Amino acid sequence: MFKVPFLKVHFCLLLIGLLSSSIIAQNYLYDTEQFGIKGATLGGSVIAGADDESMTFYNPAAIHKAPSQVSVSLFQPTVKTFGFDKFWGGNETSNLNTDFGLRPSLLSFKVKIKGLDIAFIKISKSDLNDKFSAKREIVFNNAQTTQFFEYEYSGEDRWFGAGTSFQITPKFHIGVSQFVSIANFKYRNKILLERIELDNNNLTTNFFNSEQSSDYGNTGLITKIGFLYDSEKHDFGFTVTTPKYLRIRNSGEFASTFVNIDETTNVAQQVIDNDLNTTIKTPWEFSFGYSVRLQEKRKLWVNASYYTGISDYQTALVESANNNMSWINGTKAIFNFGIGYSHEINDKLELLGGLRTNNFAYTNKQSQDGELRNTILDGNHFHFVFGTKFKFRRHNVLLGVDWGTLMDNPEEGNFNFLKNIGRLAPNLKGLKKNNINILLTYRFILDEFIKL
Repeated sequence: MFKVPFLKVHFCLLLIGLLSSSIIAQNYLYDTEQFGIKGATLGGSVIAGADDESMTFYNPAAIHKAPSQVSVSLFQPTVKTFGFDKFWGGNETSNLNTDFGLRPSLLSFKVKIKGLDIAFIKISKSDLNDKFSAKREIVFNNAQTTQFFEYEYSGEDRWFGAGTSFQITPKFHIGVSQFVSIANFKYRNKILLERIELDNNNLTTNFFNSEQSSDYGNTGLITKIGFLYDSEKHDFGFTVTTPKYLRIRNSGEFASTFVNIDETTNVAQQVIDNDLNTTIKTPWEFSFGYSVRLQEKRKLWVNASYYTGISDYQTALVESANNNMSWINGTKAIFNFGIGYSHEINDKLELLGGLRTNNFAYTNKQSQDGELRNTILDGNHFHFVFGTKFKFRRHNVLLGVDWGTLMDNPEEGNFNFLKNIGRLAPNLKGLKKNNINILLTYRFILDEFIKL
């Protein structure tokens, strides 16, 4: 029996985690969530295949490994914080936005119909909720200055899919999953600057207001093809995920106002378009996974993913009575990395844990004349997850924790591309983003009850 000392296993986990911090990893829109009994607690490092019907999402070639069963996360408590620790400077602390959630993220099941393994899944693949606001009032020389900043970027990418796997040789399988992706996002920002003369009947001598809001989404198809080499000790998996295609719904709206009033300037502008034909592009994804059985009850899981870049494209054309603007988006090519470790204590109890990067590929760029770009306040993420799987009779229960935080913020200069934010003179170095997810998933095996 091949054995690896306990300390060496943990040293490998630490080394790979440190290396991953220097890798530019996932895009903010890609895989912000993990699913299933094994996938959730191994940091998504299950491309090499697990006995879980969530393989419909990770690697459909492994669907045959799962018995006929149903999995559901009835509710998933989540606490997220976002914002700038000291937005106004070193002597003033801002209140971070805290968001609480209980939404389920998974519903999946697998059945065998006339010898064919078929699995179905519904997931919330990306769940974003970045909100922050800060207000400051200063009285100096009988003048009151009010500064206000508000930001929101939120939304969800839901996937509904079905998949199956086929045996080519006793150890080699292929599989395919077909998904419908329904994505909807919301973007807001507001900048307010007002100066009032307190000794002159509260006369407003300076007023600046810039607001932008947009809601956009679309629905389309995504296909995932998987390959699996399944042996007693070494397993290898590979998947190819297509970009979104055959978009069957595109919708959105946009509004922008700009007012600047002072002693020498009086400017006002408004742009509204309530019927946008929006496009959300996704990349090609190539994922490779490997797992090795260290001992009879212990297993190490590793995977790496590459996402192709998306050149700048027109998300939508904003048309107004005064002028038209091209809403531009695009992302860099990126790598993502994860590692997991599982240990079956006995037939009833299994311990699992993993590390993963879940990071940033969007680049904030200076908008040109006639262009519109969102400014995304985000950076490189690092996640640590651990959990326990309990078995009793035909039931499995997952209980775990997923903790994530920013480990590398975007450069401060990129924030200044947010139109007119420089007027506030904020401190943009202290961006904070943390989340804690309590993983609760219940699974019920159906094999003896369904005979199709």
